[in-house]
Amino acid sequence: MSKKEERTGWGRWALFAAILAIMALLFSIGFSMVRSSAPDTGVTAVESDSTFVIGLTDRPSSLDIRTNKETSVEQALLANVYESLVKRNNDNDVVPGIAKEWSISNDGLTYTFKLDSNARFASGRELNSSDVVWSLEQIVRNHWQGADALAQLQSVKNPDDQTVVIKLAEPNAALLRSLSGRAGIVYNPSESKLNYENEAAGSGPFFVASYNEDSIVLKRNTRYWAKPAQASQITLKYFDNESALVDAVNDDSVNMALPTRASSIEDAVNNPVFNVATGVSAQQVIVGFNNENKSILSDEQVRQAARYAIDTKTIAETMKDAYSALGGPIGPLEPGYEDLTDLFPHDVAKARQMLSFFPAGYVGTIDFLVPPRYEDLGKMATQNLQEAGFQVSMEVVDSGLLQSRIDNGDYDMAIMQLIGQYSYRQFTTPDSVFHYTNAHAQDEYKAALRSTNATDYDKHLAAFARVASEDAASAWLYTRKDFVISKARLSGYPTTMTATYLPLADLTR
Repeated sequence: MSKKEERTGWGRWALFAAILAIMALLFSIGFSMVRSSAPDTGVTAVESDSTFVIGLTDRPSSLDIRTNKETSVEQALLANVYESLVKRNNDNDVVPGIAKEWSISNDGLTYTFKLDSNARFASGRELNSSDVVWSLEQIVRNHWQGADALAQLQSVKNPDDQTVVIKLAEPNAALLRSLSGRAGIVYNPSESKLNYENEAAGSGPFFVASYNEDSIVLKRNTRYWAKPAQASQITLKYFDNESALVDAVNDDSVNMALPTRASSIEDAVNNPVFNVATGVSAQQVIVGFNNENKSILSDEQVRQAARYAIDTKTIAETMKDAYSALGGPIGPLEPGYEDLTDLFPHDVAKARQMLSFFPAGYVGTIDFLVPPRYEDLGKMATQNLQEAGFQVSMEVVDSGLLQSRIDNGDYDMAIMQLIGQYSYRQFTTPDSVFHYTNAHAQDEYKAALRSTNATDYDKHLAAFARVASEDAASAWLYTRKDFVISKARLSGYPTTMTATYLPLADLTR
């Protein structure tokens, strides 16, 4: 090789090396910028079987968990993307969340929480007591969802980075459980420019990678401060109806599905490819009574006669979505639960005797509203009532009209599905759709809230429920089942309260 050729060859190599160095520098800068502006999505390879698609039908209209009242947004995001001070396990017990431990003063006025020092937001920013204080203040000030549970809040302080002290103006024994829901969510103050309608930023095991009206894509938060999620990605896919959801199960479009109707699981039950799990729900099915003065159900004796007439036991045994018969406003997973089904056993003769007290025509015709999905149930209840001497006009109306008429008090009885673990609160105020007033029941509820320990809280809640049931505020029928269809290999998913609370960090195969 000539010296000229040698110099030219070395020059080419030098130029090539310089280009490589510049490209490496640009890649490094670009990569660091991406990492600083978004949650770490994980650059290491993940197994192909660590992604899942879950089918549902109840889609949220937005991701704004602060203001959106829908249970569907809570189902999707709470415990997955957003976390609260404390949380609930599969038995609905309160367990540590962001707070690893807590104590309550003997007078029930001071709650002290010790935070986990490892807590981080998905952005990587440290989560400390200042964020908890800020979040509680924002919830109250802006009347975000959960603010009602903080009505007795007098002050909230953080003596150090891992300690939060909440002081109440008066005891509220329901506070701790409320802090496992939206009242206890810790938001990231640094996300001031976040569009909460379409985005979410929390401290949970997942972050929202994308969202549209048909799906929410959750990706593993690799910066998560506690036990990491088993799945690298979970897509919550929303279908227009149960039929489309069942089709997706059968054609392998989803790994797991949460149908709301018992009929949707019939094919899967006998198919070895699937597991079908049923668990107790936070939902109740009742025949709601309009206790307003303009309704004949404002009369206690008429209400009690109706309860004796309705065969709750047979209905609960017949309805495929029934987990267990229910005799009062508090469900089996809630504090204060007591089996009250024996208070009004099916007794047609007694119902007739109670109605005979009234002159002919006094009770009139009962206007009974029924949604289409519960038409068969409505027919059973109507037959029960008619056998006892009630005149009943049963109307099957769509859900929109049903809700409108209930809200306007334009009904005597209606089949309703109550959702959420605090649905019994609708019987503690005359301002609800039931317009129920009973000083004794409502005094017991207030006494429960003023309790300074769990024993008294449970005792007074149970007393409230018994009084409301004995007074026949409505006819409680049953607690619903929640249904989960999954591929046989899947595990780690919840089976109770899944219609309202769906933590997915342990989902695996």
